[in-house]
Amino acid sequence: MTLDEVKLCADETLTYFLKNMPDVPFTRDDIIIHFTRQKDMARRAKELCKKYVPDKTINDSQAQQLVTSIAANALIGKEKSAVLVCEDYKTTKKEWRMLFFHELMHIFCAKTEMDGLHFIDIYGSGTTPEFDPEYAAPEFIIRDGYLSAGYYIWTEFIAHYYALLKVSGDTYGFPNVVDYVYELLGEVNIATDELSKGSFAMACSYLLSCCDVAEILNPPNDIDDNSNEVPYEKENKLALLNCLRLLHKQLQSTKPWRITEDFIENLGSKYCWFKTTNSMYLANL
Repeated sequence: MTLDEVKLCADETLTYFLKNMPDVPFTRDDIIIHFTRQKDMARRAKELCKKYVPDKTINDSQAQQLVTSIAANALIGKEKSAVLVCEDYKTTKKEWRMLFFHELMHIFCAKTEMDGLHFIDIYGSGTTPEFDPEYAAPEFIIRDGYLSAGYYIWTEFIAHYYALLKVSGDTYGFPNVVDYVYELLGEVNIATDELSKGSFAMACSYLLSCCDVAEILNPPNDIDDNSNEVPYEKENKLALLNCLRLLHKQLQSTKPWRITEDFIENLGSKYCWFKTTNSMYLANL
């Protein structure tokens, strides 16, 4: 696709989003879609943040990802928000539409998740202030780790889940995605922490989008009782199911994007247990 075609796709996707999501908390004029080359992504992100999201900073790790691998990134402001897009990225129109919808979902969720407030503004990034003795106890550090993991996974999960639901138009079952899902779950052990969470969120979004999701969430008893399982395989399956069931329950609510501290902490805790069992399971293959 040419750059002009991608820009038209972005505009069409924004129109579609505004028409198909309920009570969208922003208008067309509130969304700035900016295109730039991959090598300039970090610089332009910092410039856009300064203009629209002055309380957000781009750290070195984020800057490195922007100039090497990120195709688009939502920068969420209190009034206007920006979607920064890599104009060098090559993919199909369908994938572009899913990508734009995904980024718009990030903005939508951030503005609707807690009565118009942003979860991060209330609970922080998940990093305990080491200088404050009140938060130095292990239970606070563990809780913050759960919140950080849970929130990252949730935001990536719901953005991609709705992109699959609203844009992809695909109908598939577990056999169609099983190989890709296993590949993603394998990355939870070997990828860096942020990539691990992203891969896990992506795997969950595909599994919960399957037409046979009821069978995925409630497997036959003989699967759990299989004596031929590799050590830790049963624990790993149960840990994944616990995460999927929690996410599925959230999706059944009237407004799934509305979240609570308890839900995010619970999700982070269940993910950390899955990552532990996944590491032990993969080590025994």
